[in-house]
Amino acid sequence: MATEFKITEFEFGDVAGNGFWLIEHYRNHLQYNAVLAARTPPVLLPEFPILTVEGGKIGRKSWLDSHQNWHELLRPLANITGVDFSDVNLDNESEFTQWMAAHAAEHAFLDQVFGVA
Repeated sequence: MATEFKITEFEFGDVAGNGFWLIEHYRNHLQYNAVLAARTPPVLLPEFPILTVEGGKIGRKSWLDSHQNWHELLRPLANITGVDFSDVNLDNESEFTQWMAAHAAEHAFLDQVFGVA
């Protein structure tokens, strides 16, 4: 199964790129869940609300926490550890850029492990 997740990063402040990224990113997480659910025995993970970010800083923190929770469930199934994706100030360009790079690298690895690359 090839991944539909094509955009792994977007530029700081790019609202349109962020919107496209959110959709593709969410679909990529759904792919991981589908692969795991097809295992014998199936591994069923919940879907977390990471399709949209609403409500300013509070909304971003809620999104980051939900996203981190999903990664925390995926990592042991891929035999990896990772950084805390909820611990970032997305309004800081440097932190944003570092977060995007670390996140893209983890997704690339998960794509390989779960066969969606």
